[in-house]
Amino acid sequence: MTTLADVARHAGVSLSTVSYALSGKRSISTDTRQRIEDSVRVLGYEPRRLTRNKTLALLLPGQADVGPMWLGSFLVAASTRARRDDVDLLLSATADATSAQEVDSLIIVSPATAPCHSSMPVVRVGTPDSAVEDSRVDVDRAAAGTQCATYLADLGHCTVAFLHRDPLEDFFWGFASAARALGCTVRTQVWQPGVNPVETHPSALVVADELLIGEVLSELDQRHLRVPQDVSVMALCSDETATRAPVAITSVGVLPETLGQTAVDIALSGARRTHLLEPRLTVRASTAVAPS
Repeated sequence: MTTLADVARHAGVSLSTVSYALSGKRSISTDTRQRIEDSVRVLGYEPRRLTRNKTLALLLPGQADVGPMWLGSFLVAASTRARRDDVDLLLSATADATSAQEVDSLIIVSPATAPCHSSMPVVRVGTPDSAVEDSRVDVDRAAAGTQCATYLADLGHCTVAFLHRDPLEDFFWGFASAARALGCTVRTQVWQPGVNPVETHPSALVVADELLIGEVLSELDQRHLRVPQDVSVMALCSDETATRAPVAITSVGVLPETLGQTAVDIALSGARRTHLLEPRLTVRASTAVAPS
């Protein structure tokens, strides 16, 4: 009986190339595909009807939006989890690339966006799209806010400025509720370059958007304010962003490995659900006891 290996030898290609050509799982050049089809016909090979592996498409944001270490850790965890169930993981930087593939579910890492007219199940990693009810995995932002408030109150900070760029969401409400219950005054401030981050005389700043951290630290430096001696700074951000800042930032967040594994778990379950992960607080050099 003619085998797949016989076809590969006759066509002068690798066994995997024959497999891809017959399954349609990957793009094969026209000439190579023709040679394989000719060999199949000449040798009388009859391929077994194979069950197609489930395929998950992973839509990634641009490099400016997430750090390479974060992305690498996320991808390794997601790939390992998918491989455990013999699931193919298709990586893409654009929504259009997924539309031409046979995809069972789509995992979107924020701030990447979904195809406009996608009918496949979607799992979002990070902030939700308010216009669409998709499955989602993210850090529990309300719990992260509560952790920030409790930690700063324990350090004696009584007036805290909450710096944000996007509309206020669960992270702020969790923070503000806990801070006020602990007797702290919370000032909200929409961030713009050149704005004085300590205009309301806070002893600590909470940064809601990790993309603002560099700008905030730069503004403090220009105003000759030392971190953490004059003002403490903490943020909702990845460990990579926190440790690469000029002053290592005390942060709350969740490991990218946990996000990657959980996103694949949800995609394979087929059930629409939101899974909020418990945040972890990591103390670094940017916070200290409130100045007296």
